[in-house]
Amino acid sequence: MEIRKDVATIDYGSERRQARIIEGSFKKGDLYAFPCSFILRQRGEISEVQLKELEKAAMSNKALPKEILERIYFRAFEKIKPIAREMKKGRWDLKVLKEYFLVRHNHVIEQGMYAYAKAPETLKELCKVQRGRVTDIKKDALIVEYGRGKRRPVLKAMVPDAKVGDRVMIHYGYAVEKA
Repeated sequence: MEIRKDVATIDYGSERRQARIIEGSFKKGDLYAFPCSFILRQRGEISEVQLKELEKAAMSNKALPKEILERIYFRAFEKIKPIAREMKKGRWDLKVLKEYFLVRHNHVIEQGMYAYAKAPETLKELCKVQRGRVTDIKKDALIVEYGRGKRRPVLKAMVPDAKVGDRVMIHYGYAVEKA
């Protein structure tokens, strides 16, 4: 994937397609998916350039074309599509996305689906979506307490206005939104 100005170009191998980037707010479901990009990069499923473009879009609050996001995060959409049918809503409906990420995503990890079957416990813990409380702020990071007394630093780029005492949702190495 390559992004120039307001056009994203994705190379499918046999063809290249372009889609216009829509200015506006990233949906929270998009933001929950973004931290997974680092795992996809480690597996070689996306390039370093694609990772940087996804990060740039997430951090600058630009919504990428749905086609691109569905292709990159296809595993999540395998789970989101039946949830959308069950809820009788579109797969991009915010309630559907939150149902997946806030309620069902951790179950996918706990059940050892996909690469989680062989993933170390520390990685599984990072990949889970957790609700926590900000206990300290260090430059670009929030120190978040979650679960039963667990603590970890997460980047605050997606919630720059977070303060000590705020409740936040964390995923991988990011605070994704205030809870």
